[in-house]
Amino acid sequence: MVNKIFIAIITMCLASIVTAQDTISKKGFTAETQFNLVNLPTDKFVPNLKIRYFVSNEIAIRSTFDLSANKTVHEINEIDGTGVGTVEKNYLLFTGSIGIEKHFKSKELANTKVSPYMGAELKISTGHNDEYGSRTDSVTFIPNYNYSSKVPLSGFGVHVFTGVDYTLFDNLYIGTEIGFSYQKITQNRGEFNTKDASSLTASDVTTAIPSIQTTNLNLINFGIVRVGWRF
Repeated sequence: MVNKIFIAIITMCLASIVTAQDTISKKGFTAETQFNLVNLPTDKFVPNLKIRYFVSNEIAIRSTFDLSANKTVHEINEIDGTGVGTVEKNYLLFTGSIGIEKHFKSKELANTKVSPYMGAELKISTGHNDEYGSRTDSVTFIPNYNYSSKVPLSGFGVHVFTGVDYTLFDNLYIGTEIGFSYQKITQNRGEFNTKDASSLTASDVTTAIPSIQTTNLNLINFGIVRVGWRF
């Protein structure tokens, strides 16, 4: 069902050559978000916002903002007792980008509602991946033991894409987009701290967490529907 809806939208965008005023590719701002109709393993939905400024009928500067955040808290119960410890995990990654789009307004498309485009953008990410344990080592309940793991995140990426806009009304448009993304996410050197009140040697110990780099090249945005407003 989802695939049929997606195919219908793409067909409407590409095949509906309806005479109308050229309203999507003109100077001014647009703001949009997008939704996944087909989910790939690399395409997790995150709150997103894209802003574009058309400097001419064919060229648009775009900036995209994505926020991925997750927080979990679970309890560690004391065996044969009533004590309770907790483990809290906090993950946050914010990604911003700046790029450019080239819209193709051929003679055949000059007076239609369809505006195909292609472009590229640079992506910068920042965030953290932290964990806090209270009265536990994350596995068992320990009354006087607390720990924290703090790891800052950073990233860099390049995204090349192609897509199409389709004007529904004067200021409302929909579209789709697909592209390839190269991205490197670094878990930078962090700190692991333990506090053990029962220790007879060092009750407060901090050690370094080595950095880790992950590099991905993915097909992204397959099966998305974009919904936007022109100001």
